[in-house]
Amino acid sequence: MKPIRFFATLLAAVAFVACGEVPSEEPNNQGGGNTSTKLSAPTGLAVVEGSLTTTAVTIQWNAVEGAVAYNYVLQQGAMRVAAEQTTATEVSFTELEKQTDYRFYVYAVAQTSANNSTASQTLNFRTLSKEPSASGLPVPHCVVDAKGGGDYTTVQAALSAVPSSHEGMYIIHIKEGVYKEKISIESGRDNIILVGDGPEKTVLSHNGYQGSGESVYSTLYIRGKNVTIMDMTIENTHQNLTGSGDQAQAVHVHYGDKVAFYNCRITGYQDTFWGRSYESRIYLKDCYVEGNVDYIYGGSVILLDKCTLHVNRNNSVLTAPATPASAKFGIVCMDCKITTPAVGTVCFDGKAFSYFYLGRPWQNAPKSVFIRCEEPAALHADGWTTMESLTNITFAEWNCSGAGYKPEGRKNHGRQLSAEEAAEYTKANILAANSNPSGKFTEDWLPADEKPEISLE
Repeated sequence: MKPIRFFATLLAAVAFVACGEVPSEEPNNQGGGNTSTKLSAPTGLAVVEGSLTTTAVTIQWNAVEGAVAYNYVLQQGAMRVAAEQTTATEVSFTELEKQTDYRFYVYAVAQTSANNSTASQTLNFRTLSKEPSASGLPVPHCVVDAKGGGDYTTVQAALSAVPSSHEGMYIIHIKEGVYKEKISIESGRDNIILVGDGPEKTVLSHNGYQGSGESVYSTLYIRGKNVTIMDMTIENTHQNLTGSGDQAQAVHVHYGDKVAFYNCRITGYQDTFWGRSYESRIYLKDCYVEGNVDYIYGGSVILLDKCTLHVNRNNSVLTAPATPASAKFGIVCMDCKITTPAVGTVCFDGKAFSYFYLGRPWQNAPKSVFIRCEEPAALHADGWTTMESLTNITFAEWNCSGAGYKPEGRKNHGRQLSAEEAAEYTKANILAANSNPSGKFTEDWLPADEKPEISLE
């Protein structure tokens, strides 16, 4: 292991804990005077922005009233590699191991050792796989390369190595290649960015389906929170030809809130994109989503912004919302373009393409709305179709265009929003905490209009 240099101001008059020793709950430091109140544990531990590199980091914390010094501990796995004392509220380390997990915690030292604080909460971080770029943009923490040129050869291996608690967004670069694997971002794997080399180059592929015997058969399964996916294709290649057991998600968001997709190509057949939970808000920007039967569906708040929605089979249905009655919004397609094969084209199932529908009700109080979308001539004049015998349904359009936009002929609860109703359909409102007044969302969420900038040099 490389030696670690410390850039902390040491308290010379007070004996410090030797490197590698285990600090006690109440470090035995000598001091004059006596206080009657035990010090509070330090709070606000954080990696100083821009300080984390392949071999270095600076960590800061909030000052504790009454503290005369701080004892801090740095660990690599079970081994303590640093235990020192400082009068500052910031400490820097260099010559750390590249792409390695570390743990840090700190005690507040009082003038009387009996009043020393307990340990702070643990700060977990991982050093980077490559140095920050000259541009100052964030760089990936690790690289996945199927050809062996990165830190991992599979996406799941990289995800499994993410510390359960880390500071900031943990960035994983998935280089060009076809990754034939089933990928899960589990609960607790929060604040993650997956970035590819572009939808034409980075492809996540699986062919799982409901009748395959897998409990989770989607290509990408998400339970983590604050997850961003960008610049890649996510596909499920299983075709719905049998009419039974053909549900085959490319993406399944299950209890993952604040999940965003930018410049992604998400393709499948039946049930391509499932926003399952009432506790999830999902945002897609500049994406391509393809399928046929209910291929965007579920109880989540799903906002598709400037996306292309492609139908690949006759008698298809774009959306099947299962919106809870407490939610103001369900599936919203805003400024999207709907595309289809030419009428008469023989599709993958051997049948000619003729028409499709915008949506049908699934469960609860379904809500599906299309705003300023381009609708092709192949859209059935009814606009909407039926599935369940539900009455509390919001199926609506507003200010759409194209040869298929024939609002006067809509059936099955299809209608036009009023101008006042349409004004409520903003990104800020749709993804706000109060979009579900039942308390499912604890904070507002306003994802960026453009995907995050990351240096992939």
